[in-house]
Amino acid sequence: MMSNTLDSATKSVSSGKKQPKIAIIGCGAIAERYYLPALARHPAILKNLILVDRDKARIQKLATQFNVRNYVVDFGEVLEEIDGVIIALPIELHHPISMEFLSRGVHVLCEKPLAESADKAREMVEEAHQSRAILAVNYFQRLIPSFVKVKNLLAEKTLGEPLFLKYCVGEKFDWPTVTGFYFNSNISARGVLRDRGAHVIDHICWWLGGKPNLLSSQNDSFGGSDAVAHIQFMHNKCFGEVKLSWLSSFPCKYIAKCQGGIVEGDVYDYQSVVLTENSGRKRQVKLQSESKSDIGFRMVTNFINVIYKDGKPLVAGSDVLDSIQFIDECYKAATRFDMPWYEFLG
Repeated sequence: MMSNTLDSATKSVSSGKKQPKIAIIGCGAIAERYYLPALARHPAILKNLILVDRDKARIQKLATQFNVRNYVVDFGEVLEEIDGVIIALPIELHHPISMEFLSRGVHVLCEKPLAESADKAREMVEEAHQSRAILAVNYFQRLIPSFVKVKNLLAEKTLGEPLFLKYCVGEKFDWPTVTGFYFNSNISARGVLRDRGAHVIDHICWWLGGKPNLLSSQNDSFGGSDAVAHIQFMHNKCFGEVKLSWLSSFPCKYIAKCQGGIVEGDVYDYQSVVLTENSGRKRQVKLQSESKSDIGFRMVTNFINVIYKDGKPLVAGSDVLDSIQFIDECYKAATRFDMPWYEFLG
């Protein structure tokens, strides 16, 4: 079981300090399921929390549900009065709204992906540097024990040089989106690769220590959001592929074959990985037990401590630039799968 003692990045907020004022901009499903339950474990912070959303009925509902006293419909009302902001808006709004706050020196925790393009993500990172604000980003999967274990094994070359990496996530889309922006082609023609792929591609860049070289990119898009994507890449001696789908269910697995053995796991098994030596000996490595809600609490607590200037962000905006750049390259180079069932014979 996980220790009750948090590391210095996520230690409990001191009750002896003046509590910072934080706003959540965007009160959709991620705010309701992730950020508000985590903030509810910080009653003193919750007391000063401000909810911001254009849907007044929605914020009134959440304010009642989580006992939040303050809410407004226009983020402009809180620009000059808060210490930190959590951006939980549709992706296309991450950049413009974050820039408004960063330019005023307000610390930002932005939902993933950081921005809709690498250029805009870099502008956010540069603005944070110029204003001396902190730009943190919620790639919470970097805190999951199984993914951390893979990172350490590959970074330390415990199994030797990685030679092959495959990552598959196939599941029907079932996130209870409030706005439905995922499928609005008037906003963006990007889909599963930017959604599920944001974590998957970030894992690959993080595990391998940099952005891979793209070999091929295919998807099923006819000008709208992609629901299926297949990517192939190289990083040093490692060949890799990614398969993603919103339409069908197939095993959500990753496997890294190295010179000295194999590490693999189930994407949703956070507490174990399987190691196979070249001799064929296989063993399951059990890791610390930690729920998704606990990981959310760690991320939010870290952001509160960052506002106090008491530690660094668990995941900084600059940490994810490689993965966003790689996703941009995938979309730019994408070709459509061969779909003979769409061909019409005369």
